[in-house]
Amino acid sequence: MKKVKFDKDICMSCRACEIACGERHSDHVDWPDILLAEPRPIPRVSVSLKKGNPYLVRCQFCKKPECMEACEHDAISQEDDGYVRFDAEKCTGCWECIDACPFGAIQKDEFHGVAVRCDLCEGYDNLACVSSCPTEALTIKE
Repeated sequence: MKKVKFDKDICMSCRACEIACGERHSDHVDWPDILLAEPRPIPRVSVSLKKGNPYLVRCQFCKKPECMEACEHDAISQEDDGYVRFDAEKCTGCWECIDACPFGAIQKDEFHGVAVRCDLCEGYDNLACVSSCPTEALTIKE
């Protein structure tokens, strides 16, 4: 399974990864529509500061996902290769997974009533966050 590797030393906190992720997960295709969309697209990654350094908040695809343990509706499962899958159809919006995630990587999509987190751009050939990073602070690690 591929993972996103983050190099805080070359990240300039430009948030291009957030914009690209929000665009990738938008219901719209054209930039004006994406920018004016209500509700706004929710990026599945975000850049924060931790002790003055940039820090990428994203799903870590944990070996023993606490979010999966907290979900009583079987909306979260783990595949043999470690990929943690969210099933929006089973999500009831109880937000227990959000409380359980030690990384703060799961967010509320209140418009759709489901939790969202990085899905490694499932169904696409590239990861939007990695492709958009101007400093290559984000790379893919197999």
